[in-house]
Amino acid sequence: MNAKRKNIWLSALAVVFVATTVVGLEVVEDQARGKKALAALQDYVGTWKGAGQVRRGSTQGAWLEESEWVWQFDKQGAAIVQKSAKGKFVTQLELRAAEKQGTFVATVKTPQGTALQFAGKLDDSGRLVLVNKDPQNQVLGRISIRTVAAGKRMVVMYEKLITGTLYTRLGELGSTRKGSMFGGGATMIECIVSGGKGTIAVMYNGKTYYVCCSGCRDYFNDNAAEVIAAAAAD
Repeated sequence: MNAKRKNIWLSALAVVFVATTVVGLEVVEDQARGKKALAALQDYVGTWKGAGQVRRGSTQGAWLEESEWVWQFDKQGAAIVQKSAKGKFVTQLELRAAEKQGTFVATVKTPQGTALQFAGKLDDSGRLVLVNKDPQNQVLGRISIRTVAAGKRMVVMYEKLITGTLYTRLGELGSTRKGSMFGGGATMIECIVSGGKGTIAVMYNGKTYYVCCSGCRDYFNDNAAEVIAAAAAD
């Protein structure tokens, strides 16, 4: 086997390995179990528009950023994926549930094209804290995500590891969910796939259902009968 073919083979093997194992944690491959565990992060799903600051109270180095969080269902199970084409620190973040209860793993892509592996869990305040487990690349060491205002606002903190457990702030992004209705009294329509807030109409056999994101829409379109049967059985 020549060197070029060997490198291609090793790269393919690495992709398969990462699909089931991230930073030493086994990923939940069953879609139903993965979806149930990720339901704790349902508030993330949606389209967000925000502004970032390197330092609070200062516009120096400030930036604007839009992102979309969607459900993804594939052969590796269930995931919640964030995409931000012009993200300052992260252009894609794929969250999956780990077999270790209460733990989540993330594959993060940076604007430079680097893929980083993170793992973490929700703290007592409901904030998701993800720590970079790659000792060779600590440019982005920790990501903290929390939603406030009943899920209408999202705050993401990006930090760099200095030494040991000491981190320094890289920037903070505060975003508002697009289409947020701050008035009360609205009745939520449930997404038939994930159980979140249904905002996108889909059709099957002449009947209208609702899903919360493009990922759930695509999954419904491909598996409508199965999804409807599962929802009826709940």
